[in-house]
Amino acid sequence: MKRNILFSSSTSLLSLLLLALAACLSACSEEETDIGLELQDPATYYNGTLDTAYGVAYTVFDTSLLTSGQSSALIGCYSDAVFGNSEAILYSQVVPSSGDVEFDEHCTIDSVVLSFAVTDIYSATSASKAFHNLHFEVYQLARGIMTDSAYYADSSIAVGTNCYFNGVVRLADADTMVVHLKLDDSFNQLLNNRRYASAQEFLEASKGLRIRLVNDGNPTMITVNLAAAATRLAVYFKYSNDGETIDRDYEFVVGKTATHFSQYKNYYNGPLATFNSNRLDSIDGSRYLYLSPMGGTNVKISFDAFVRQFVEAHPYAVIHYAELLLPVADIAMNTKPDLIAAHKYYNDSTVAPIPDMYDVYTYQGYDGTYNSEQNCYRIRVTQHLQKIMSSGRDRGTLLVLNARRSSAAHTVLNGYDPNATGNKPIRLRFVYSE
Repeated sequence: MKRNILFSSSTSLLSLLLLALAACLSACSEEETDIGLELQDPATYYNGTLDTAYGVAYTVFDTSLLTSGQSSALIGCYSDAVFGNSEAILYSQVVPSSGDVEFDEHCTIDSVVLSFAVTDIYSATSASKAFHNLHFEVYQLARGIMTDSAYYADSSIAVGTNCYFNGVVRLADADTMVVHLKLDDSFNQLLNNRRYASAQEFLEASKGLRIRLVNDGNPTMITVNLAAAATRLAVYFKYSNDGETIDRDYEFVVGKTATHFSQYKNYYNGPLATFNSNRLDSIDGSRYLYLSPMGGTNVKISFDAFVRQFVEAHPYAVIHYAELLLPVADIAMNTKPDLIAAHKYYNDSTVAPIPDMYDVYTYQGYDGTYNSEQNCYRIRVTQHLQKIMSSGRDRGTLLVLNARRSSAAHTVLNGYDPNATGNKPIRLRFVYSE
């Protein structure tokens, strides 16, 4: 608030000088204030003792990945020498853009086109090709998708006998990519000379679609933007009346507000093959730790033994800064995931994002991204570690790929054993004072 200081005509010169001197002395005060704290980098190290903690870790299977209602989805097949083969299949309702749908005797349907906005392509030959041949297969579902149900990575719905599309389309690498699938005329039977009084009536008749990419020897996976305007199902038709013919189109919603979900199939090889038959198993992480998307693998890490010893020796310690360092292993692929997220375990084994990740004041320092110079992921865990130290034990931290529903990128991390990882194990580095 702006303040005005008024002086009367009788104010003495001495009073003015004393007031100026007092203001000068106040401005030169060395007392600490809150001014400028908002300019401090949240990742800055504080004065204190630097320590490093080593824990234990192992790879676990992601048994409960929710896939319904996401704004983007994976479709296709992906093959990797370390992880094996994966497939992603999209299921979606086809929802009318208006309440009723009517194609009467005045309407002649020319074509029905299903389109998807593509944001990423994953292929073994993607670096050397300017275009990709994508073999799409689109089937009508045998029953509808429930709007009040949750669907997970292993969910699926059987298909009927109507195959609306089975063919190859060419997609060129570009900043803006859209695939167009001209559906079979059998889809027209849902529309010709038909009127649906409500969207629900049409959903009961159409049931929904299963969209997948067939592996013709060159496994390819794409990320589609389900919220984009280009993702839709369009009906192009002619409307004739009183000798006049007009070209028109009608749009149905696919993805977006239509109920949809993804199914993921993983066929692992090597040390991960145990998850093909036993999803509750775990893999020792002394050498390698595996992170994969699509209801794949996560990493659980615990510093419980260290925490118990530290709290006993330093019961009044205050954590000023902490970071979890995750070196990338030498067998990891070149394509790196964008972000690794950290979740904390509760007493009942449920998980939730660590407070550093969702705190509106410090989340910008959370990081979780890959540092190419250090060949390492870094996660800021200051608040998370403080809570662990306050409780006196560590129930574990779950590491997951943040874009595990929308990206096919995998990675392998060094394990926890310094002797097995060339002295570059996963570790926790922190600064504390007492």
